[in-house]
Amino acid sequence: MKLPLDKLISSYRIFLKNSGKEIEATKKQNQLLSFCFSIPNEFLGDDFSHLFIDFPEVFYSSTPKEEFLGIGNIYSISTEGSSRWQEIEKQYTKFPEPILNFFEQQFIDSPLFFVSAKFSAKKKSAEWNDFKNTEFYIPKFLIKFESGTLFLRFNVLVDNTFSIENSAIEFSSLIEKVFQNMEEMKSEKIINYKMDESEGDTKETWNMKVKKALVEIRNASLTKVVLARRLSLRTKAPVHYEVLPVRLKKANPSSNIFFIKKNDFVFLGASPEILIELKNNNIITEAIAGSRKRGSSAEEDFQLENELRNSEKEINEHRSVVDFIAGNLSNLTSDITYEKIPNVKKLASIQHLSTEITAKLKTGSSLFSVIDKISPTPAVCGNPKEKALALISELEDFDRGLYAGLIGWISPSSAKLVVAIRSALINKNTIFVYAGCGIVEGSNPESEFAETETKLKTILSTFNEKN
Repeated sequence: MKLPLDKLISSYRIFLKNSGKEIEATKKQNQLLSFCFSIPNEFLGDDFSHLFIDFPEVFYSSTPKEEFLGIGNIYSISTEGSSRWQEIEKQYTKFPEPILNFFEQQFIDSPLFFVSAKFSAKKKSAEWNDFKNTEFYIPKFLIKFESGTLFLRFNVLVDNTFSIENSAIEFSSLIEKVFQNMEEMKSEKIINYKMDESEGDTKETWNMKVKKALVEIRNASLTKVVLARRLSLRTKAPVHYEVLPVRLKKANPSSNIFFIKKNDFVFLGASPEILIELKNNNIITEAIAGSRKRGSSAEEDFQLENELRNSEKEINEHRSVVDFIAGNLSNLTSDITYEKIPNVKKLASIQHLSTEITAKLKTGSSLFSVIDKISPTPAVCGNPKEKALALISELEDFDRGLYAGLIGWISPSSAKLVVAIRSALINKNTIFVYAGCGIVEGSNPESEFAETETKLKTILSTFNEKN
């Protein structure tokens, strides 16, 4: 079946002409036009890995409920510093509502802005230079995968340089590039790496950091701090990052997969943790803290689950995250609801205590004010937050960047942001992988080191598996 390109271009031209009249009549500046259409999934097929290679800026997100792929960047708002969420809200609310050619729910609820936010509001380092501290950006082209159908959205920003003819040419060129036949790229790719022994914590260094953290906890300056490790890996050839999103999705079907490419840098991962999901002022968030590895047999797995459910240390750590989130939501939301006994969320190599929390935004509250209040949670930072952030800065000798930050999307009526853990940063022949664990009273340095090793498997196993 051939893609009806001529018909699409003709429809696009008509949309531009009709929208242009509306823009001229209302004197709108920097108006976003979104040309929406749908086609059968077979046009793109199962392998869209060429898109990760061909474009300098790519955003991919896959969850058990939804899957998106964004290409390009036509408009961006960004900020940094301690008031970053207030500043980004000001810029976001000034952006005019987009004009769509179809107002079907699949298009209305699809992402308008993709979102990335670093863990620290202030810290900077060279390896994260291509990523802004907090950025909301509109992709040139968005693909939403759903039930055998592709829902597509081509975005164009109308300003004083806009031309219908040039935009139609750009649309045609991009469509052809996206849907080109790339069958020859389907091949097995194994990414062999070796550890860079000069970087990363040894067990001795890690033990020393945990012991320092425990001293602060026993001095009652804080009750919890989350310390992270960063491993540096080297490869003989540049990493075949284009195969990794599909691998992560297959290996972690219940996780939130994310992939962000900025020029030569790629940040990706498989997070078990949603910070916030918003739809029609209804909020879903979750507390994830407390863990055990998965068992090698069903019997061992059940034993480890029971151990997790009955561990006073793990239950207390989990409860502190629930209390933090619920307490900080209390002034911004109503109808806060959650189960008193946590569930166990089972992932490929680890299982966690998990509690889903629901609430409703109060009048005058916003998504941004909620994020500002609950991020970073004690699950990735500690408690109290400011003291934990200071201790992390003192003890960790690397910049977390987007690790433990936020990745996701926002539209006028909905949003979804996940906590960017179980993740890695790739630049050509270098891979940085990250994992952390919560240090509380009763923590044992050896056990916490082993926990980070388990968490690192999510990414490390992905590199060496066949496509």
